[in-house]
Amino acid sequence: MDLRERDVIREDLRSPDEEVRRLAVERLAALDSEALELLVARLGDPSWRVRKAAVARLVASPRSELVAEVLVAALSDGDDPGRRNAAVEALVGCGATVVPRLLEASKSGDVDVRKLAVDALAGIRDVRAVARLLEMLGDPDPNVRGAAADALGTTGHVASVPALAALATRDAEQPLVRLSALRALVQLDAVLDAAALDSACGDPLLRPAAFALLGRSEDAAAAEVLLKGLGGASRSAREAAIEALLRSLARAEPSGAERLVERVRELVAAGSRVEQDALERLAEGELSLQLVLIQFLGLLGRRELVVPILLAGRDEALAEVATGALEAMGGAAEETLDEAWPGLPVAARALACRVLAASRGPRAHRRLLQALDDPDPECRVAAVRALAGVGSAEALPALVRRLAAAGGDPEWDADGELEAIGSTLLAIASGARGASATAALSDLLVARLPSAGEEERVQIARVLARLEAPEARVSMDLLLADPSPAVRRTAVEALAREPAPAGAPESLRIALADESALVRIAAAGVLARSDAPTVLDDLACLARDEDARVRAAAVRAVAARAAEAAGGAVRERCFALLGAALEDEGAVALAAVEGLAGLGGGESARRTLVALERGDAEILRAALRCIGLHGDAECLERILPLVSHREWSVRAEATQVLAERGVARAIPPILRRLETEQDDFVRSVILRALARLEG
Repeated sequence: MDLRERDVIREDLRSPDEEVRRLAVERLAALDSEALELLVARLGDPSWRVRKAAVARLVASPRSELVAEVLVAALSDGDDPGRRNAAVEALVGCGATVVPRLLEASKSGDVDVRKLAVDALAGIRDVRAVARLLEMLGDPDPNVRGAAADALGTTGHVASVPALAALATRDAEQPLVRLSALRALVQLDAVLDAAALDSACGDPLLRPAAFALLGRSEDAAAAEVLLKGLGGASRSAREAAIEALLRSLARAEPSGAERLVERVRELVAAGSRVEQDALERLAEGELSLQLVLIQFLGLLGRRELVVPILLAGRDEALAEVATGALEAMGGAAEETLDEAWPGLPVAARALACRVLAASRGPRAHRRLLQALDDPDPECRVAAVRALAGVGSAEALPALVRRLAAAGGDPEWDADGELEAIGSTLLAIASGARGASATAALSDLLVARLPSAGEEERVQIARVLARLEAPEARVSMDLLLADPSPAVRRTAVEALAREPAPAGAPESLRIALADESALVRIAAAGVLARSDAPTVLDDLACLARDEDARVRAAAVRAVAARAAEAAGGAVRERCFALLGAALEDEGAVALAAVEGLAGLGGGESARRTLVALERGDAEILRAALRCIGLHGDAECLERILPLVSHREWSVRAEATQVLAERGVARAIPPILRRLETEQDDFVRSVILRALARLEG
């Protein structure tokens, strides 16, 4: 880099435009000895984007020892806390290599440097720091002691537990330091008995963390302390007690869990405010708290809580735990939801269907059948899917009626409902004992065919294709000749789901010449799995189809056949067909390149070289990826000119492939391109590639 370019970079670092400064930081790697000082200075930049870029460059620097030295020195910058925090972030990013230097810094006479060194060690989580962090639990400064306790919690080293326990239970220690020690013990899954935590449980600040530890304790007295905590005056302590009790229940033997649940219910029934408080917080608390409260309210088993839990489950993040809590309530939830159904919001009714499916009671089954006619499509679909879980053959007639109604509804897009009904019909028929359910479903569907609309016939074809009834097979032959291309395509696709055909049946022969391109595409998918001797002849015919989509589907099928061929004439013919497709138009050529890339091997890379002459950027990028994965040195040599291609995405892809393959001969052309490159993204790719190749 010449002197003028160096001056330009330094000038850009002083620019008022943050994007100019950020780009200058990206180019700083080229300044060698000057770069570190300038990068560290940018850690104090007012723009977070510039600071982030400086951190990333420092972390990526190969001069790890020098980087550690300048970053640790930046920790003592008392005038710029932002710069110090960014230095900590960079040190954490550097990882294990800077641990020795941080351990030295932890002995500094500057209390801020000690504290920040501990923070960095906490982020790195290296076990080599444990011994020093244990020593720092006795540091003169309480902030350092607290930071050391927090750091020990992140390392996950159980050897820290005794020292942390002593610190947490020391009454003379400052409360915030004890709180850090308690939280660290929670992170380490430490187990302390109730007596050791007696003083912490008596301190309002420490009580929630102490309760969290008691939730892991096997001490019989721990449960008594937590039960007492449910009736406490502090909301945070009550919520901590709830979470700890749930943890205790998860660990308890069934008999012990039952007794503890009874104690909780007795306490709530005696007038504790914990239930009402939990309901209020359920509507306004953070997600993690809501998850805990739903489980707790479900534990109480009271019918009055069913609807509030259900309403909370409308949040997608809470739906699973809400339905689980209601399912555990069994018949109480089933009866309550059935009675409350008319007044439930739409989203709540859909969620209620999942709960009713799990209860499997008679009221639940009747309600789900009624929900098939709900005015809201979301609720109807939920009811359909719930019936799949129930698996009752009695629901088949109602579901077939719903299939007809959904297919004939012009007011909305019924595809999702139709598909759900089809899947549920199959689930019930396949899950029912004996062949009676399959035969009954086949009869119901065949009876619908004369009057069914196109979308309904598509779903009927999907279901009949999977049924083993003779009537279903006969009807499938009729559907292969259906006037609707969508139905014919569905019927052809059904052939692909059967065991691989040993030969092309007459129905498939007809499909190969179907007037609809979509049907011919489906036929290509069937041929991809066929073991017929003439399969490559049929695919070669489709590869000359007038429709490019059909030709592309045929090419993908050829690639699938080549992947299964052990070698010899079959594989060679597949390669010939793929090579010919490389000369075709865009979508077909792209399918050929992707097929060759999937096959792998040097032969695939050599045949793909012809695609480098194409003008389509998407094809070029796919070809570059294929050659990058499978090409030899000669193939990679052909990529070099593309680092200066007119299309920016091709330049970036070519540069990245050469860097990943470590082609050192690419350095001169990439450097020449860097001198004229105007695209910021490509410049960043080039800089990363050069760093990798030169390294």
